[in-house]
Amino acid sequence: MKMFITKLTIGILFTIGMVSGQSAYDAIHITENEEGFGTRALAMGGAYTALANDYSGIYWNPAGLGSIDKTGIYAELSHMQFSNDALYMGNLTSNNQGFTKLKSLGFVMPLPTNQGSFVIAGGYNRVLDYDDHLYFEGFGDISNDIGFEIEDDNGDIYFYPFDQGVYRQEEVRSEGGLRQWSLGGAIALSPNFTIGLTTSLVHGKEEYNFGFSQFDDDDLYYEYPGDFDEYTVNQYLQSDYYALNLKLGGMVDLNNMLRVGGVITLPSKYYVEETHSFSDDLVFDDGTSDPTEDTGNFDYHVKTPFIFDAGLAFTNKLITVSAAARYRDWSQTRFEVSEWELDDQDYRDIVNENNILARDYDQVLEYRLGGEVTLPGLNTKLRAGYTLIPPPLRDSTDERITYSVGVSFKVDKNVSLDFSYLKRDWTRDSWDIYTPAGVNENIETHKVLVGLTYNL
Repeated sequence: MKMFITKLTIGILFTIGMVSGQSAYDAIHITENEEGFGTRALAMGGAYTALANDYSGIYWNPAGLGSIDKTGIYAELSHMQFSNDALYMGNLTSNNQGFTKLKSLGFVMPLPTNQGSFVIAGGYNRVLDYDDHLYFEGFGDISNDIGFEIEDDNGDIYFYPFDQGVYRQEEVRSEGGLRQWSLGGAIALSPNFTIGLTTSLVHGKEEYNFGFSQFDDDDLYYEYPGDFDEYTVNQYLQSDYYALNLKLGGMVDLNNMLRVGGVITLPSKYYVEETHSFSDDLVFDDGTSDPTEDTGNFDYHVKTPFIFDAGLAFTNKLITVSAAARYRDWSQTRFEVSEWELDDQDYRDIVNENNILARDYDQVLEYRLGGEVTLPGLNTKLRAGYTLIPPPLRDSTDERITYSVGVSFKVDKNVSLDFSYLKRDWTRDSWDIYTPAGVNENIETHKVLVGLTYNL
């Protein structure tokens, strides 16, 4: 009979630290994949800084709201199909996941003025998705350094490895998003110049689940007391994000067909609350098991950098062509800690991550192109777009490229129905302490957006 089991594997200790520890990547991750919203805007690649003449201008450029002359209500749904082909130790595993979300619900209302325009807008908008999924399995003959110290019946303690020649399974799943409750407005200061402001209460939630198992399928570990059969690990991390976001925009009509726009998004301070849990279980050939659990909470602040947007748009009765660029210096992202928190080693550790943020992350310039064609007599518009977003990590080549198309139907004088489709594919190489050989992923996302506008 085994007297007791002491789990001292390097992998386990490291993982427990990772559940409650914060890294430079955690700070970047909060806003890294921000997409925005708007069926028309996203169909045109997000090249909307110099257009923004519908409700989604509350996000892309609040000054664009000033050109709206009818009260309207806007709603948008999104459905994303996430596909992942994961290659691990020569074994290919394919999986698909669907995510359907309410993307936006809001209103826009022009107010009476003696001259010019004054327009307000407000609503709920989902600007970022944390949805992701990875599953793979295969025979692992590369050591992951997992092992255990066990006291036998004689009171002697020995180390018994359980690290290779096993079958492994791993699943990582994330769900959630970043949501903004926004209120914006625009004022025409002259016939050709409009300014706008949007303030947003930001709340986000991400649920991260990690599961790992390895099995002695070939019965290599049969000698008592190291007669291991199975080892499983489960981690859960829930992160809640809160912030206030301010966006200032301007729009200039150079002539009847050419317009330029610019936006400054001020730095935001995100308050992050984390709840984490860790559990594992070691099962032996005779069915004996040794489970453990650990839970905890942690909170901290992250300050995001300035964001600068600029755009140019040409439009006439039949064609609209637009381009936009967004500049952001990721290296200016910072963990912020108060003086009294520095008495805690955990907070001193995350302050040290600021050195990594400054050294390893870079300033990037995103590019967006879009076009729209009106089909006369059919009450229909066709759209297409292209987006290129460089990675925030310095020297990385993992650019995010998205292709998009869309169509709009004017159902009657009050109702418009819009559809957009966005496609992105990329590769990702990842590994962890349990699967040091790593896994190569080929990922595709297909997103369909449906928007409805009702003008009063």
